[in-house]
Amino acid sequence: MTRRKGEIEEWLKKIFFGGRKNDYVVYVKYRYEGVDVLKPLPGEFITDVRRGYIFIGEDQVPFHRVVEIRLKNGKLVYRRGEKI
Repeated sequence: MTRRKGEIEEWLKKIFFGGRKNDYVVYVKYRYEGVDVLKPLPGEFITDVRRGYIFIGEDQVPFHRVVEIRLKNGKLVYRRGEKI
């Protein structure tokens, strides 16, 4: 049985495999000193997208931490839990 792809996975694969990853910034949620903060992850640093993770060199970020995806000009294209 195959699992259903989520909306975030579709967006990330579209960006990564569509040849335009340098046009996007992915915002991921991190916890810093007990507070959630959004950290920008420029698309050019993403080396792979697979099995529920974004790969940045040797580091991995799970899809569930992705909160927003924006174009570099700031235009919002995806926000978790919202229809844009």
